[in-house]
Amino acid sequence: MKECALYAPMLGAHPGELSTDEEARLNAHLAFCDACQGRLADLSATEGMLAEALSRAAARRDFTDFADGVMARIPASAWRTGAPEKAGGLRSLKAFLGRHKVLAVVSAVAPALAAAALFLFVERSGGPEPASPGVEVTSETLSPVVLDTSDGPVILMSDSEGT
Repeated sequence: MKECALYAPMLGAHPGELSTDEEARLNAHLAFCDACQGRLADLSATEGMLAEALSRAAARRDFTDFADGVMARIPASAWRTGAPEKAGGLRSLKAFLGRHKVLAVVSAVAPALAAAALFLFVERSGGPEPASPGVEVTSETLSPVVLDTSDGPVILMSDSEGT
């Protein structure tokens, strides 16, 4: 009986609601428990009768005036008096801007602010940096050696004898 209290809530589960482990344990319990088999049969019969009763009740109901009844309950103030498409382009634009004042102001000011920010950025940066002049070492008696390091190029000067 203790096991029945554990498995009884699982009897009404729909396909996919139980994990594979839970479903396997429930089937194993149903294989030897006559009381739970009876509960499952009762539950199945009740679901079938309820579905049939609801189907018969819906078939008796006349839904021909359903949409008209719903539309009649909508107050007249909720209906638009004129469609913007029929009012003309300028009138519909004025109506839109009247309803959405913040959006109209932001859409007018945003391009001007973006242009000003771009102008200030270009002016402050001053354009690209001039290229640094190349290093040219000229000597009649010394031979230069250029080493590339992580800190930059290093030029070593030595005489032709290596000292």
